[in-house]
Amino acid sequence: MAEVVKQERRGSALILTIDRPEAGNSLSADVFESFIEILDGAEGDTSLRAVIITGAGDRFFCTGGDVKRYALLETRDELREVMSLARRAFKRFESFPAPIIAAINGYAIGGGFEMLVATDLRVAAPTAKISMPQVRLGIISGWEGYERMVRDIGFTRAMQVATTGERYSAEEALRLGIINAIAEDGDVVGAAMKFVTEIEKAGPLALAVAKAVIHKSAKGPPEEAETLAIERYVDLWFTEDHREAEAAFAEKRAPVFKGK
Repeated sequence: MAEVVKQERRGSALILTIDRPEAGNSLSADVFESFIEILDGAEGDTSLRAVIITGAGDRFFCTGGDVKRYALLETRDELREVMSLARRAFKRFESFPAPIIAAINGYAIGGGFEMLVATDLRVAAPTAKISMPQVRLGIISGWEGYERMVRDIGFTRAMQVATTGERYSAEEALRLGIINAIAEDGDVVGAAMKFVTEIEKAGPLALAVAKAVIHKSAKGPPEEAETLAIERYVDLWFTEDHREAEAAFAEKRAPVFKGK
C-alpha cells in the first residue's frame, strides 16, 4: 500500500505531507490512521518541538474527505464510524503536546478547512483558497469544524463562513482570523519553520502545558483552565528546566532545556 502520509524530520520539526495529489490530498481512512499512528509514536520525544502538516504539490493542501470512499457507504452506522475516525485524528492534533502547524500550500476546502482549524498555528501561500462549502452540498461540518471555527473567529464571522460557503483568499482568511500568516514567497513549510525557530526557545514541558491550558480555556468552563494552570505552574516551577532558565538569564546565555 502506498504511503499516504510522508514524514520528514527537519531539525526539531516533524513535517507530515498528505501524499494524495491525484485525489486533491483528500482525507481517507488511511490518512487519519497514519496521523494517529505517527503522533502516538512521537509522543514523549522532547527534541520534537512542532509538527507541520501540508499537502503534496502546490495546488492542494486538502480538499476534504475521500468522496469515492464515502460514496460506498450504505448505512448510518458506517457513516458514523468514518466520522468517528476523523474526529479522533483531529482530537489527537489538539492533545499532542507540541504545537501542530498547518502549512496551507493550496486549496483547503471542506474537510481541509476542518483540518486546519484543528491545528494550533496556520500559514498559507498567497494563492491558497479556503472555504467551508458543506451547506452548498446539502450537509454540514461533520468533524467539529463549526465548533472550532466559532472558537477561533467568533460567532458572526463563523456564521458568515458556514452559511454562505464562500471561498476566501489568503488575505481574506488572514483578515477573518482563520490563519496566522501568509508566506509571501509561497514557501509555506519555510514560513512554518520560522514559527518553529521561535517555539524552540521555549522549554518543552512549559510548551506542552501552555498548549493544554489554552485548549482548555477555548473549550470548557474557565474554572477548569484556571485549575489546570495553577496546578501545572507549581509543577513547572520545580523542574530542572526552570532552574536552568533562571541560571541562563543570570549568566546572560541561552538556556539548554532537557525536558526535565
